[in-house]
Amino acid sequence: MLQGETGAVGVADATVTRTVLAAMDGGGDRTAVAARGRELGRARFAEAVPAAARGLRWHGVRGGDVGAIHLADPCDLALAVHAVGAAGAVPAPLPPGASAAELAVMMNEAGARFLLTGEETAARSMAAADDSYVRQVFAFGDVPGTTPFDRLLETGAGQGEAPSPDPLRDAALRLTGPREDVTHADRLADLYRLGGAVALGEDDVLVCCGADVPVRTWVGLIDLCLVQGAAFAGVPEPGARDLLEALLRYEATAVVVGPAKLRALAFDHGAVSMPGVQVLVAGEPSPEAAHACRSRHGWTVSPLC
Repeated sequence: MLQGETGAVGVADATVTRTVLAAMDGGGDRTAVAARGRELGRARFAEAVPAAARGLRWHGVRGGDVGAIHLADPCDLALAVHAVGAAGAVPAPLPPGASAAELAVMMNEAGARFLLTGEETAARSMAAADDSYVRQVFAFGDVPGTTPFDRLLETGAGQGEAPSPDPLRDAALRLTGPREDVTHADRLADLYRLGGAVALGEDDVLVCCGADVPVRTWVGLIDLCLVQGAAFAGVPEPGARDLLEALLRYEATAVVVGPAKLRALAFDHGAVSMPGVQVLVAGEPSPEAAHACRSRHGWTVSPLC
């Protein structure tokens, strides 16, 4: 479950970003998020989020503004979501695989005024921004015509303090298709709910592909690992083999999949010599697939929620 955050963050101002940052104390250089050979350390995360938030405000982001986030890398996604939130704005994460036309509709539905993108996704999201209300684009990596995210870290003091949100009323996340605002209280409730399904500690690694879960769950799982001290390992490719390779590479102790991927893990691949892995299924797990995973791999299988 969520350990210790109530001692550092009062109930009245318990936003999800403050709760996550409070959990970073004493984290040192341990890995927080990893993907494709890249790692984001807990100390780096704790330093970068407030610095980037100040940079966003220096660049004109104000309380209540909506920032579209179109990123495939979970390291960048974690930084973007919490930097936008810490600046007093509302992050609106978009599906990494969406087309430019779909992204334009989502940006307009969200009312996004600025965009955070990356090298892998920029071609589509910047094309979509031309057909939206977006006026500023910040990017991870080398993307021409954008403000580099790293420049936000060097900006210095922002234009005044970020407004203090009401956890019960103000949005911590904006979803699209259909539009839905998720409050800070809702996001914290998500963390308690996810924590009830999978208990993680400092020695745990949770693996997940973003294509297997809704955006809200994807972001929630990253935050769960940040709060509980575990490492989150993202799998950008949707194939079951890629997930298995990541599971072995990171020596994962837990993995989140959809029902179709559970069947692929159970029946389409040979036995994996990593017993004891927790498999959490975002959906209704097939009893046959669950039994096969237990008997062939030695894994426990249960619903995520």
